[in-house]
Amino acid sequence: MSRNFKSFRFLAILICLFCSAIFISGQDLGSSNDLFRPKAKKETPKKSTPKTPTPKRKSSPPVSRKSNTSSKSDTSRNSTSSGSSKRTAKTRIKRIDLETLQNSKLDDDVIITVGENNPEKSAESYEEAIIEGNLARNLRNYTKAEKAYTRAKSIQPMDSRAIYGLGNLYSDQQRWEEAEMAYRRAIELEPDNPNAHIALSFVLTQPTVGTNSGMRYAEAEKLAQKAIELSPENPFGYDQLGVARQLQGIVSKETENAYRTAIKLEPSFGLAYAHLGRLLRVKGLTKESDKAYQKAIKLSEDVPTMILVAEVLQSQQMFDESEKLLRNALKLDAKHPTALFFLGRALTTRGNFEEAEKVLLNSVTVSPNSFVSYTLLGSVYARQENWSKAEQTLNKALSVVTPNERKRLAQEYEAVGDAFMKNEKYKDAARIFKRAVSLDDDKISLRVKLAEAQKKLNDAIS
Repeated sequence: MSRNFKSFRFLAILICLFCSAIFISGQDLGSSNDLFRPKAKKETPKKSTPKTPTPKRKSSPPVSRKSNTSSKSDTSRNSTSSGSSKRTAKTRIKRIDLETLQNSKLDDDVIITVGENNPEKSAESYEEAIIEGNLARNLRNYTKAEKAYTRAKSIQPMDSRAIYGLGNLYSDQQRWEEAEMAYRRAIELEPDNPNAHIALSFVLTQPTVGTNSGMRYAEAEKLAQKAIELSPENPFGYDQLGVARQLQGIVSKETENAYRTAIKLEPSFGLAYAHLGRLLRVKGLTKESDKAYQKAIKLSEDVPTMILVAEVLQSQQMFDESEKLLRNALKLDAKHPTALFFLGRALTTRGNFEEAEKVLLNSVTVSPNSFVSYTLLGSVYARQENWSKAEQTLNKALSVVTPNERKRLAQEYEAVGDAFMKNEKYKDAARIFKRAVSLDDDKISLRVKLAEAQKKLNDAIS
């Protein structure tokens, strides 16, 4: 077989792999597939003058909740300037074919390896890593997805798609600090990308402990305003603007108008209706609020919208309504970690600890680095007075805790320590309080409890 034919066949395989991945691997931010990307509007034929063509950009295409890899690799910018046709490394592909991709089968040993010393091969290797990350993420194999995106990032650090991929999978797992870093880097690479600004704004409005919430919400508002400036027809910018303002306590006509503008731009925008319902309830307009909530529930036809609307409902203590949406979401995507977490929270609130435990165990199986799922599961065990399992679970949370979450974890440990003290298990209490102090050494009451536990233990021994 001639060398040219081999090269042609290899290129054909790559194109098939890439096109197949585009077809089956929708990307999303956090718990939404379509958030931050307006739905395509049906266009009717017009006799208007032709549009001025948009100048081509050198940077990678903007991320969207639909796909962050839906453009072909620009291999021309990665080609060598010399005319040498020498290859410094042989191409090796472990079997991954169209049937595998179309059936969404991706085992841990399916890895595509390409020669690294040739710039063209480097570009090919980057695309393959992106495909691998997308497929793994769609299958909720977050460990494999993270490795693939990280590998892609190391190959082409100035291409934003791998960074978006990391931000997206961190958001899936509510790993907000890591998601924030990823999206900030994405904005550095693509400062004129409205979706990147909305993505970071979204992350900054998520609940985090140990941060200045006011400053984060103010920045989230500026990011949303920037997104609107860059893309005035994007409804998600207006919705996020309303959220950022409301979190700052700005319950004004302007905030309401932000939600209503989002709905005007996209009438089927269920999440915007949910946010509007929450605002109207704060204003005391109960009937109008209920109508908005019902509209939001009715428009929740896809998994992402179901999850995000359910989260808003839970913020208003509407757990029964949220539970229905989350169960529907899990029928369609049984391994979605955010849906599992919120359903576990709803069940815990209702006192259904047995089912909550099963749901949350599924969540941490899918997302082994999810701090929030471990802490909630630990809380479930504590409410069942299963203190040993509560401690074991919190220890797993400790292995993935971020700096901003240390004080929150200290509170969880403190609750377990209090239970040990109540049951006169002073040795266990001292151990737990010591761990809590290591997480939050500024809390004087924790030090007092640790000293008391150690004194009781010494008295018992003597």
